[in-house]
Amino acid sequence: MITQRGRVFCLRGVILEVEKRLRVGYSGGQLRVRGFSYRYAAWVENLGPLLRYHNLHANTDEYHHRVLDPHTGDEIFYEILQRHQFPTFSEVLDELEILTHDLKR
Repeated sequence: MITQRGRVFCLRGVILEVEKRLRVGYSGGQLRVRGFSYRYAAWVENLGPLLRYHNLHANTDEYHHRVLDPHTGDEIFYEILQRHQFPTFSEVLDELEILTHDLKR
């Protein structure tokens, strides 16, 4: 198993915490790496939570996506995604840019 973990410091005081777990094994004579556990959690420094994506629950085939108001912490959007809908790292960064373009920092 491989674990990738870290923090990305973005514009406007946004911090994105990333954690991915990947399984390594042979299939059909080839070495393969496949992700099975994902978590993206973003917040605005000194303000509050902003975004969460994860599959850290009983049904790991469902990916939860939450957007929160950084001023209040209230959830303003929620959806359940399937594996093929889960965003790439760069798509999460793009979403953060859209969510925070009006923040004065």
